[in-house]
Amino acid sequence: MAQFLGEHEVPVDDKGRIFVPAEFRKKLPPEANETFVVVRGFDHCLTAYPQHVWEETAQKLLRLPQTERKVRGFIRAMLSQAAEVKMDRQGRASVPRKLLAKADIGDQMVVIGALDKLEFWNPQDWYQFLDEADQVMEEVAESLEL
Repeated sequence: MAQFLGEHEVPVDDKGRIFVPAEFRKKLPPEANETFVVVRGFDHCLTAYPQHVWEETAQKLLRLPQTERKVRGFIRAMLSQAAEVKMDRQGRASVPRKLLAKADIGDQMVVIGALDKLEFWNPQDWYQFLDEADQVMEEVAESLEL
């Protein structure tokens, strides 16, 4: 399985197109079909799942108890604005403006690797998140036994 690691600041053009960093494009396996499913993520970011990873995630969502109100709400909130995004030959991907707005992403974003997926962040939110994470990282690592 490809592992996406690192962070890159990239511009967002007027049409909502971003340039997926080459380092991430190289790690995208053929079964992803150069396609990401972009959804509302956690911590005020967007999550971009390679298509084949999304298929596994969708199966997990289908197994959740649909009779529970909070589960239905979670699925609706996550998927109502979701978009299938295919990269063009230059490595650009068009993310709908409505989805970018959910993460307050304007003309710049930070793309980070998060193992099997990518995350798209408003730069200010990302750097604030990093500052806060630095304060608790070692404490959390102890509880995770890493």
